[in-house]
Amino acid sequence: MKQQKTVKARGEGVEYPALISKVIQQVRFVNDEDYTALTIEFDDSTLVSFRFKASIAFSVDPELSTVKGGNIVKWRQLKTRPVMRRVARK
Repeated sequence: MKQQKTVKARGEGVEYPALISKVIQQVRFVNDEDYTALTIEFDDSTLVSFRFKASIAFSVDPELSTVKGGNIVKWRQLKTRPVMRRVARK
C-alpha cells in the first residue's frame, strides 16, 4: 500500500490553524430565512461560527441523461461525495 501525503488544494480555500487539535463537543447548523450558520463547540468552552451567504440554490437534484434522436431515453440522479485529493508518495 502506498503512503499518502497532504497536498495544497487548488482554487480558493482557507485553513484555521487556531482550531488544530481542538476536540469537538457539538456541531449545530441553522438554515432559516434570517441566516445560515454552522457553529462548532469545543470541549474547552470555546466555539467557532461560520455564517454563510448563498448566491445559488438547486431546486432539484442534478441528473445525468442519455439523449437519442433529441429525446431523453434514460436518466439517473447524480450521486455526490466530498471533495478529496490524494497523491501517492514515491
